[in-house]
Amino acid sequence: MDNWVLNLPKKLWPEFSLDATNKAPFLIRFFETQKNVVVLSSSNKAEKEANIEECEKNNIPILQRKGGGGTVVLGQGCLILTFAFYGKDVFGNSKYFQMINNLWIDSLVNAGCPKLNQQGISDISYINKKIAGTSIFRKKHLLVYQGSLLVNPNLELISKLLCHPSREPDYREGRSHEDFLTTTQALGCSLSASELALFCQNYFEENVGQYFKNDVLI
Repeated sequence: MDNWVLNLPKKLWPEFSLDATNKAPFLIRFFETQKNVVVLSSSNKAEKEANIEECEKNNIPILQRKGGGGTVVLGQGCLILTFAFYGKDVFGNSKYFQMINNLWIDSLVNAGCPKLNQQGISDISYINKKIAGTSIFRKKHLLVYQGSLLVNPNLELISKLLCHPSREPDYREGRSHEDFLTTTQALGCSLSASELALFCQNYFEENVGQYFKNDVLI
């Protein structure tokens, strides 16, 4: 969890236009991770989800986030999105997953990816392969979404560092990490993680008000 989301007062958040007269605060941050790290969800246990011996051998830390979802490996070639806003619906996580994912999918299609979709609880996928995992942390109306998109990571390393997940979506069908995951570059988008970060950042800033104008607290 990026501490800047929880510690930055709302009055200091950037504001984006919802319509001709109204603006609302959003925090949007895309970045490529530089060091490998295993990140557990709030309910995951390292001994079940991670290959602890392999992590220790490679000096890769195991951290835990506040949000839900599954365990992920972050590192070079992974594009991370932290997105926060104040939603009207305190219990609308499923709806907000869909809204944020749709905005991200549209940005990726404009960047050169084929049409993507949402599967499982909140994965972004291409046909039956996962390309991004996401999670949400709620603090009343404050919603913090985090997503990790596979641009060109080392998929073999992911398989070494993670166990087969203790829970998996139906569409995974028991496949290994390498058989289940794909990347934006494998799908034909030539942009690097840093280039895609800039592209998506600009797309979100230009379009976020349109997507959330009826669901954000002003």
